[in-house]
Amino acid sequence: MGAADSGRSGSKATERPFSSAALRRVAPLLVDWYRRPDQFESFTRYLADKGLTGASRTLVVSSLLLVIVVMFLTRFSPAGPTTHGERTANLVIIVLTALMAAILATRSRLERSWSYVFVIYSEIGIAAALVLYSNPLAALAHSVMFSVIGGYIAFFHNARMQTVHLLWASVVVIGVVARIAYIEKYTDVPSLIAMVLLVGAAIYAIPFACQFVFSILGTDALKAQHDPLSGLLNRRGLADEVGLMLHRPFESSTNLVVAAVDINRFKTINDEYGHDVGDVVIEKVAARLTQSAGPSALIARIGGDEFVLVDRCDDQEIDSLAESLRNITVTGPEHPVVELSVGIVAATGPFGSPDRAIAVYGTLLRSADQAMYAAKARQEHAVVVLRNLQ
Repeated sequence: MGAADSGRSGSKATERPFSSAALRRVAPLLVDWYRRPDQFESFTRYLADKGLTGASRTLVVSSLLLVIVVMFLTRFSPAGPTTHGERTANLVIIVLTALMAAILATRSRLERSWSYVFVIYSEIGIAAALVLYSNPLAALAHSVMFSVIGGYIAFFHNARMQTVHLLWASVVVIGVVARIAYIEKYTDVPSLIAMVLLVGAAIYAIPFACQFVFSILGTDALKAQHDPLSGLLNRRGLADEVGLMLHRPFESSTNLVVAAVDINRFKTINDEYGHDVGDVVIEKVAARLTQSAGPSALIARIGGDEFVLVDRCDDQEIDSLAESLRNITVTGPEHPVVELSVGIVAATGPFGSPDRAIAVYGTLLRSADQAMYAAKARQEHAVVVLRNLQ
């Protein structure tokens, strides 16, 4: 037995990297990696928790400053822009990049939309800069600047954006290589292949490896913020997401809304029908809450049968939310009809500062819990709504 186990263990340890067994194990990881959602919010929250927001901002701005320095130096090189039009375009790119760096350096926080702007601008800017080189070999060497954007995407965004980035970089690099081979009639083929391989390693292999490994390792961090049964946020995840929500300013007509939801007689369901049926009920309630809430709502399971919903709504949307929650039906052949008790409370902005908004949120959370118990006292599927709290 020991020898057989040792043989099996040894065969697994020496398994060829491209064997069918190895590929079968890697393939699901690749599919899972490709399907994962954008990680911008989770990664920026992680950086904030570690006190690294300023450092990450410095790296983004520094990458733009690096482009400015490279573009400026090429103005003094015979391999760089030589005609009046090329030098003018070079100067325009320098000015626009400096403007982008100034905008990103002065914003209070880097929102997802501005991150997209940064990526798109960088993709177009780098390609335009490479076109302006009079020496295409220099353009090929400097195309490694795409690796900076690939590295950024690896940490802040998802595999689908990385795929688009790599396809775009491929088109640009192929264009540069075609210019070298056919227009410039470059005859040193081995040297050209070697340069393409080195550039390709920087542009493709490094960002891909970073994103794949980071996303796989990041699974544990993602699980730490989500309830494994319902798929909703857990208490820690809700606190983190609410913190981000409350740092965005509130308009005078925007309400901060908190809803506390409890499943009526859930202990009875568990006792009479079993915990497996209780788990099914939790999953169904989570799904109904997700369907009833708006796309911006944060929904968490914070206890056995306790849920919390947080959103930014106007008055009409509060009415719609209350009506949707009031009409939730949870039925099934394995359990009786499930009724909910819901307490909804709201406070109208603006709140003056994020700290004030956080204080208001704490008050609303306690008030929502009290309103939920008032609904539960009716001993039926009920919703209690309280407005204009502060």
